[in-house]
Amino acid sequence: MPEAPTPTPKEEQSPSAASPTLEPQQQSAQTAPLPPLTAAFQPPTPPPAAIPVEKPQTGFGSTTVPVTLSNGDITFYCPNCSCKLIVTERAAGKKIPCRKCGVPVTVPTAASIPPDPAGRQTVNLTFRQDAQASLNDLVKRVREGDAAAAKAILAFGSHAVPIVIEGLENSFAEPKENRAADALTDILVKIGSASVKPLISRLGKSRRAYYALGRIGTEEALQALIRELSSVNWQRVEAACVGLGLTENPNAAYVIAHLENTRKTTQVGEVFAAAGSAMVALQRRFASRM
Repeated sequence: MPEAPTPTPKEEQSPSAASPTLEPQQQSAQTAPLPPLTAAFQPPTPPPAAIPVEKPQTGFGSTTVPVTLSNGDITFYCPNCSCKLIVTERAAGKKIPCRKCGVPVTVPTAASIPPDPAGRQTVNLTFRQDAQASLNDLVKRVREGDAAAAKAILAFGSHAVPIVIEGLENSFAEPKENRAADALTDILVKIGSASVKPLISRLGKSRRAYYALGRIGTEEALQALIRELSSVNWQRVEAACVGLGLTENPNAAYVIAHLENTRKTTQVGEVFAAAGSAMVALQRRFASRM
């Protein structure tokens, strides 16, 4: 029998044979080396680094300068975060936490700081940092006889007027002798003209509003008191007479004529006496200035 033909084995295809053949241009582009750097080619210059901001140099132990003393307050900067801190001079030499980062810092001693060149009055404030005490608390302390709290209120200026006025008496029925209300009246007088309009709104309720307006003595304040002389409430007229008698305005001599007219027309003994006393006080005051 003839032998069966032996099958020929299939040739294995190599990976190179299976992949498509690259064209000459593509092959040369992939295999060509990069050209060497020449003198004409320079890498781009990196941008200049930011100039660091230096913190103030330490000048008072663990605190930093600049340090200033103004109006009784020490102003300095936290050495850790450069946060501006304002504290009372009572805290000089003590350690306090920074209100921003919480790191304890030592307050500079007031003796090491030049005095305020403007010569302003020293006011001890223990409430500046983070508003540790409110105006309401200070008014309460003033009513209890705390003179330091009265000075602290003055540091708020005109912003303190509404709160201070709320601390005055609210009725003519309250006793005339009221030291707490007198202390608040002194504050309003020292603040000055910013207190006038709020005080006018309190006429008819608080005797001290009349007294404060007379002591402030601006034209607006005096005219408000003169209008009160025509009130049908004798207590308001009496308070207006007392207030007008307290003015030290050198141009307020015309007030005497209004008081004289009130004295002549009133039928109330208290008003008659108050108008007469105010006239005498003003006449003596103006006579001493001539």
